[in-house]
Amino acid sequence: MKMQLENVKLNLDTELVLNVGDPIGKTNAPRCYNKLFERLDMNAIMLPCEIKKGQLPEFLHACRLMGIHYICPTMPHKGDFVDLLDDVDETSRLFHSVNAIRLDENGSHGAGMDGKGAVQAMLDAGVSLEGIDVLIYGAGGISGVAAYELSRQKVRKIYIANRTRENAEKIADILRAHSDTEAEVIGTDPESLDQAAQQCRLFANLTPLGMKGYGQSFEYLGFIDRMPETAAVFDCVINPPETEVIAAAKRKGLKTVPGMKMLVAQMDVIFEFMFGRRITQEDQQACIEELCSYLQVPTEI
Repeated sequence: MKMQLENVKLNLDTELVLNVGDPIGKTNAPRCYNKLFERLDMNAIMLPCEIKKGQLPEFLHACRLMGIHYICPTMPHKGDFVDLLDDVDETSRLFHSVNAIRLDENGSHGAGMDGKGAVQAMLDAGVSLEGIDVLIYGAGGISGVAAYELSRQKVRKIYIANRTRENAEKIADILRAHSDTEAEVIGTDPESLDQAAQQCRLFANLTPLGMKGYGQSFEYLGFIDRMPETAAVFDCVINPPETEVIAAAKRKGLKTVPGMKMLVAQMDVIFEFMFGRRITQEDQQACIEELCSYLQVPTEI
């Protein structure tokens, strides 16, 4: 499957959308964005752009100079952009993370859509969230926004498992101050994970553990076998589509929500925020097929 990109006119009206990170070589976002630009006949193209940490002020100035209006940050810039923008949404302000930026005549505007995409993917998969206990793994950029969006779905309690307790406590404190959801920080040792998993109907990996090329994986996943039969498992990792977490959940017979579903689920809110356009479920499915074709994996994820 090849994108024709006949929608890109290569003129002064062509919008250049930049996917910014460091490193940026393994990004999958341009496959999704460019597929959607093609389907919506938008004169736009996304390209990856590697910008070093500390260079974001100069980068924003260059964007203004070149008439670039749209930026999609990824690691490690999601937090660093926040203080440079004129305004951000509530979730981004609380957890210091944006992944969609719009530059216009009224200033620079940022929003964090990772959490919305993660929760929407869960809901689309039929996961019931209200009143349940949740175990999340990790306290990085996506963890806070995902936890906050889960709290807005009225989950009862969120266990945050992280090696560095201080980072997890920051997320827990924000949840306690800005939501009615209980929050408890636990360790990543087998005993702590096993104990929490027994009462949780959702586990969410919000780290890059298991990602292709990352070089690190989970030391222990046995806690998934302790989860109730009605539980669901989510993994934010996109490549490979079936991670070790998803595979362990399937062996247990649990409902699974792979990271690719999160990526496409957030495209609707991103496109509305950045371009004022809405996308359909058919558009989302086209993105999944494009990614699977690119990654040379089956589309039945």
